[in-house]
Amino acid sequence: MKKIISGLLIFSLLAIISCTTNEKVTEEKYSGFLNDYSNLRPDPIDADTLAYVTPEINWKKYNNAIIDKVTIITPEGQEKNDGALLLAVTDKYRELISEQVAKEFNLVDKAALDTIRVQPAITSISISHDDKGFYQYLPIGMVVTGAARTSGLSKENVRVITEIKVIDSVSGQVLAKAIDLKAGKEMQNKESEVVLSDVEPVLEQWAQRLFNVLSGLKHQE
Repeated sequence: MKKIISGLLIFSLLAIISCTTNEKVTEEKYSGFLNDYSNLRPDPIDADTLAYVTPEINWKKYNNAIIDKVTIITPEGQEKNDGALLLAVTDKYRELISEQVAKEFNLVDKAALDTIRVQPAITSISISHDDKGFYQYLPIGMVVTGAARTSGLSKENVRVITEIKVIDSVSGQVLAKAIDLKAGKEMQNKESEVVLSDVEPVLEQWAQRLFNVLSGLKHQE
């Protein structure tokens, strides 16, 4: 129990660097990537983040890390990796995660006893119109083509959902997992399509948070 609490507190300490979304990740937004969502719990400070850290794990033994390619899953539950925006998002997210994780772990490409495997996914990219009081969750395909962008005066933000697993590279045991919804910066050019710069601030936050969580777990007493 002590290790579960300490793991959740590590997530909660990171909440102060996150953007406010005013939206929780509810069950209908689960993609299935994490397989089991039943043990996820709201972060004590940032309720938008649902997380779980497996108890009684000796994190100190892990010195290496494999960073998997980022999976993008459409609202229909199908994996999707084509499209210029999706490729840009997946490449940038993996690059940012690799840069952060490399501060604490040696990056490798083969499973070993002392190696974790980080498996990230993007499960939603959407646009919100804040003056309407609700979110318009749009199929990723619509966002990629720009069909979702309007020319009205309402404030618009890109919102992105990530699901991420950290597993033992040999046994496949899930060591930690989380799902989170965050908002990017306000769109400036509402008549153009969504671009990487609309999403990148969120990706940077998640990569930084992941590093802090893994480092905190590795060095906890």
